Amino acid sequence: MSSRGMKARMCLAAAPLALLAGCGGGGGGGVGSTPTPTTTTPTTTTPTVTPTVVTPTVTNPTVAIPAANYDDAEYRRSNGATDIGAVTAYNAGSNGTGVTIAVVDTGIATVGSEFSGRLSTASRAFGGNTSVTDVDGHGTAISAIAAAARNGSDVQGIAWGATVLALRADTTGTCGTTDGCKFGDSSLASAIDYARTNGAKVINLSLGGSAANGMLTTAIQRATAAGIIVVVAAGNDGNASPDAFAQVAAAQGTSGLVIIAGSHDATGAISSFSDRAGTFGQFYLTALGERVRAFNQNGEAYLYSGTSFSTPGIAAAVALIEQAFPSLTAAQVVDILYKSATDAGAAGTDDVYGRGLLNLAKAFQPIGTASLAGSAVPVSSTDTTVLSPAMGDSSLTPSSLGSAIILDSYGRAFEMGLSGRTIRTGAGRPLRDGLRTDLLTQNTDLGAVSVATTVARRFADEPWTGFAQRGLAGNEQRIRPSSGAIVSRFSPGFATGMAFGEGAASLASRLDPSAGEGSFLSARSPATATDMARRPQFALAVRRSDGGIDFHMEAEQGRMARALPTDTLEPSYAQMRVGLGRRVGRLLMNGYLGTLREAHSLLGARLAPALGAGGATTRFIDMDAKLDLGRGWSANGGVRRSWTEGTEGGVLASADLRSMAASLGLVREGATNRIGLRLALPTRVTGGGLGLIVPTSYDYTTGAIGYETRFIGLAPKGRESDVEANAGLRLGEGWLETNLFWRRQPGNIAAAPDDLGAGLRYNLGF
Repeated sequence: MSSRGMKARMCLAAAPLALLAGCGGGGGGGVGSTPTPTTTTPTTTTPTVTPTVVTPTVTNPTVAIPAANYDDAEYRRSNGATDIGAVTAYNAGSNGTGVTIAVVDTGIATVGSEFSGRLSTASRAFGGNTSVTDVDGHGTAISAIAAAARNGSDVQGIAWGATVLALRADTTGTCGTTDGCKFGDSSLASAIDYARTNGAKVINLSLGGSAANGMLTTAIQRATAAGIIVVVAAGNDGNASPDAFAQVAAAQGTSGLVIIAGSHDATGAISSFSDRAGTFGQFYLTALGERVRAFNQNGEAYLYSGTSFSTPGIAAAVALIEQAFPSLTAAQVVDILYKSATDAGAAGTDDVYGRGLLNLAKAFQPIGTASLAGSAVPVSSTDTTVLSPAMGDSSLTPSSLGSAIILDSYGRAFEMGLSGRTIRTGAGRPLRDGLRTDLLTQNTDLGAVSVATTVARRFADEPWTGFAQRGLAGNEQRIRPSSGAIVSRFSPGFATGMAFGEGAASLASRLDPSAGEGSFLSARSPATATDMARRPQFALAVRRSDGGIDFHMEAEQGRMARALPTDTLEPSYAQMRVGLGRRVGRLLMNGYLGTLREAHSLLGARLAPALGAGGATTRFIDMDAKLDLGRGWSANGGVRRSWTEGTEGGVLASADLRSMAASLGLVREGATNRIGLRLALPTRVTGGGLGLIVPTSYDYTTGAIGYETRFIGLAPKGRESDVEANAGLRLGEGWLETNLFWRRQPGNIAAAPDDLGAGLRYNLGF
């Protein structure tokens, strides 16, 4: 019968760290424990990695731990806990309560109140021992790292609410010898079987030595088949592969539920004494195992080193996850520990660190694709909502949206914000956008058909477009096609037009040049305003006059600019409106009914996936009028009233918005000069908002989801108003124009500073 041991001893208080035979196996490896100096406290170990915890808080109705400051002095002294960010689990409501950790070791000493009420009454001795009382100190130190009480004294265990099933298995009479405690395979097998039948969720084996015999291997297989996770020390010889005993992790029938525990130091570097992962990397995980603070059977504080002391860190992490997420299988718990581990050494699983460094903080974050509870809608902490100018400084913010219950790829419930951030598009850049557009315009009149083509200079954020087909060379190729239109006049009262890169309202003005409203960059009419950063691709317009009644039909489709540079989605839209016009003397009046359909946007806004973002339909009424004042002067005005209904999806149960835009202007159009003044009120939401039905609770036992309703208004406090003056002079084949504008509360944001601008441009025909 083979035997194994941990062969650990503690040095005298004044002695330096001694090299001893290994806790966790190995006949000549280094391991030790140093008494804590009575006059000083060991420096608190900062977690090797401090992950950015995406707020989600675990939702588990079975856990009811009062709110507390878990990041206190006792926690900071407990470097086994701080190294893995265990406070994240505590803040999420998990401390190991209800989970049993079986510690198969040298027993346990009832030090003060450290294990009061949490030492299982089923604790038992094997190997010929008659008591679980620890006379060596090793088993007590292991239990302390895993589950010592959070009582303000000395250190706390990582899973300080867990129950310890102390199973003393050292062979009678071996502890206290120079070779250290010995453990027989049959005693270990009996202890593991006993743990399996007495409620253990995880078994800690901080020992090592020769390979497990058939009896012990079979006992481990029975435990893992029952869904119990076994954590075994890697060994302390500094070898390239784990100890022979730890290699049981690769045995058939263990279902991948045996974790080999290596040791790293406070910086995250592999400990010099720790056996490496070797070819067992898929089962290997490291935890702090160097100078880990705990206490012995007499309650004396020591700094322990050895893979024996990294093992309970992993076992305790299992307990915290088991309590927090009771619906997980043992295989999922292990997989979460591996996938949340901090990668170290070579990328991915390697032969030194295996899966990496234990990172409990990350294990308590969603892993894989997360979705809203009760749906398949994917969500992420980086999801962004981009509001359109029409919504300005409305009350929609991440805090006003609140949080919802999401499930990660393991079905774990978390509480996460519905939108990680909100961006308000604000004032926009009307001056630059207006000046960058028309550079060269070619107009060709073929009688009943006229053709207009416009190209524009390339800007730094736009792709190069070759234009060699136009016979341009050199730097002149650094242009892009901007727009083109074909207008056909079948009779004085009937005209049609088609265009690319030009909006339908602009195309319609080509069909009836007398309807011109001036040349403005910022203060646009309601029909031509680009409040949603539209990029028209194709437009169609028809105008027919009969008996003093004008019939208008306009349609366009296109895309809207991406909200963020990282966006892969470019929303599209299609709009159509029909109208009737009538002239009464010098007064021209028009009325329109129209529909705007958006894909993946809501009145120009891009909502986070949790809020749906499926699209919207807007129905609107346009009214405009133009009064001829004589001598080339005219007054014009218009108003648009809109009603928008968003597509339901995610937590979005309804989206009903009302909006309005208006303008009033005075224009003089001449053959060689023109001048204009306009006041415009761009599109602004005047009422309505988002109705949400949000999952707010989740029951692991039944899978039941609780919901609450919320309403977020989208009417902004700000109201943008634009005043713009325009003057143009015919110069050669083009127009030299200047524009001056003043925008108050731009982007419908009350706190936004006024936007003043002036521009000079020359549009050249060729």
